Amino acid sequence: MRRLEAKNYIFALLFLLVSQLASGQFFDREKWRDQRHQIVVGLGASNFLGDLGGKDDIGTNDFRDLELGETRFAAFLGYKYTLYKKLYLRTDLTWGQVSGNDNLTQEIFRNNRNLSFRSNLFEAAAMLEFEIPIRRRPGHIYNIKGVKGWRNQGVSLFVFGGIGGVYTNPKTYFQGQWIPLRPLRTEGQGLPGGPDEYSRLALAIPVGLALSQRISHQVSIAIEASFRWTNTDYIDDVSTVYYDPSDIELYLGGSQGQVASYLSNPARGLENDGLWQRVTAPGQQRGDETDDDAYMFLMFRTNILLEDQYKYRKGKFSARNGKYRSVQRRGKKTKRIVF
Repeated sequence: MRRLEAKNYIFALLFLLVSQLASGQFFDREKWRDQRHQIVVGLGASNFLGDLGGKDDIGTNDFRDLELGETRFAAFLGYKYTLYKKLYLRTDLTWGQVSGNDNLTQEIFRNNRNLSFRSNLFEAAAMLEFEIPIRRRPGHIYNIKGVKGWRNQGVSLFVFGGIGGVYTNPKTYFQGQWIPLRPLRTEGQGLPGGPDEYSRLALAIPVGLALSQRISHQVSIAIEASFRWTNTDYIDDVSTVYYDPSDIELYLGGSQGQVASYLSNPARGLENDGLWQRVTAPGQQRGDETDDDAYMFLMFRTNILLEDQYKYRKGKFSARNGKYRSVQRRGKKTKRIVF
């Protein structure tokens, strides 16, 4: 019975989306073909769901492991193109920072693990965005001399999803400096018996919602929440099991080998309420390789409509009164769009 009810909800949602797209009466009046180009700018926050930190309990695969104290700054610049009435193609370039720290959880095993990281994210993504108008207040379509006020304050909900790529470079703070972790092979990546080396590039699948309020004929503001699935578990440099620290030091050699040996297993050991070092011995669990890493953004964005420009023609000479009269062939339209 529950499955049948779920199917009914899905069919109802699909019917709503299709009917909204098919009707298009509002956008027909707004000449959507002449309003295709927008610039999108966003500022906000980023956060991370991975192996480090989390709630004071055994790790989960949901938002209960979200560490609000690790929220960082993020920004993006995008371009939005109207494909058809309420359907848009959007491309974004996004920068954000994510981090995690086992010191922030009181779960005994993760706190004992004592790992931490920070990484910049550089993401490029392409998404389809669908608009669901919520409230419309019609106003003036053109700039009319002597007419004051602008009454269109449309509110819309946007649903979007797409595909992208993200570049990461996890680092940890050690002896007064931020050290890149990938070259240190902290889980024996690329060493005998260890996992393959991971790439700094990963696939990202963005999905999200935005609630938009139009404030003028060219500008709207919105709050946007989005989530990114990835195909990597190494944004935080933690995924599989402990590798023998002495072997890491041997293979890398020199001072780099010594640093890598320590950072592969900086566990507190006996310092942490008597928890034995054996739980971080080679072959013991270091991360959860069954779940890839994810990250999310909460953004305040501004959409700016790029108006089309139309040429003016110089006034004609009127034989009736011997003066030039101004003739405007195609004036500069101030078009409006709910976005």
